[in-house]
Amino acid sequence: MSERALLTAEEKQMIVRSYRLIAPISETVGDLFYRRLFETQPQYRTLFPDDMGKQKRKLMAMLAFIAKCLDWAEGQWRQDVRPDEDLFLVVLALGRRHHVLYKIPDDSYDTVRASLLWALEQGLGEAFTKDFRRAWDKLYNVLATSMQLGAKSSRIKAEFGYVE
Repeated sequence: MSERALLTAEEKQMIVRSYRLIAPISETVGDLFYRRLFETQPQYRTLFPDDMGKQKRKLMAMLAFIAKCLDWAEGQWRQDVRPDEDLFLVVLALGRRHHVLYKIPDDSYDTVRASLLWALEQGLGEAFTKDFRRAWDKLYNVLATSMQLGAKSSRIKAEFGYVE
């Protein structure tokens, strides 16, 4: 595989393997993530509904979707897929929605990264190895960059008078 790959095949498989450990405790991981996020940034609590059940399910559904996409065979990456199954397009749209609809601050990405990695580590304990952590951190960088591109596209549209 090319060194220019965003994630190596090994990193993809580490994320998929660790997600399989996360899935059975997804409710706990969701609780841990949001608890940590709101502990470190209490002002973010107002960005979410009072009942966090649906929000936690959305987070875990996104992690499941990511793991499913990363588990594709190499040849599948070269095939056309529906837009709602294209990880990059879904994440771009997510970034745009976070910016336009929810007014998520640009500086929140580092806090979210730290909260996610903390939740995964707390949830999996010793099973969340340094290699798993590096792979998830690298994945998060790719996802956050893509989301920020989606947010930036909405700012550019607004600057040029396009209506969302």
